[in-house]
Amino acid sequence: MRSSSLKMGFENEVGTLPPVGYWDPLGLSANIDEATFTKYRTAELKHGRVAMLAVTGYLVAEIARFPGAIDLDGTTFQSIPNGVEALKVVPAFGWFQIAASIGWWEIFGWKQVEGAQPGDFGFEFNRKLEGAEKIEKQTKELQNGRIAMLGIAELLTHDFAKPAGESLFTIHHF
Repeated sequence: MRSSSLKMGFENEVGTLPPVGYWDPLGLSANIDEATFTKYRTAELKHGRVAMLAVTGYLVAEIARFPGAIDLDGTTFQSIPNGVEALKVVPAFGWFQIAASIGWWEIFGWKQVEGAQPGDFGFEFNRKLEGAEKIEKQTKELQNGRIAMLGIAELLTHDFAKPAGESLFTIHHF
């Protein structure tokens, strides 16, 4: 078995998986303290959770829409295209509502519990996880969040590259 000459202070943290181990190619955690690592990990978890919701919402909006209108002028949810094309169509007050909601959640809603594990925003679930099961679930959440961040980036890239009006699920035969 090979020994890595690169040793970091956070190599045994949750989310470390073989064969890569603790992956930090830019060395961002090389000279940081525990508080800074916790700040970084909390941000990673928050971004991962948002990305998981974004991918889910992106895919669901491709096949289903809310009934009704998005504004008082009668713009329906059905008439708004999916993806980046929606940026041009959503009314200004809609964007205000989205920004206000994001701001509220960022300032008041999702607060890291002081002294708790990174990503603990104080929500209780039906059962407490402990030991190996808790570490396994936390690692899965980190990994799913990481792949979701890549996934939403790919979906947006695909959205820019595909012809206007084409479905996300169109299969091209080359």
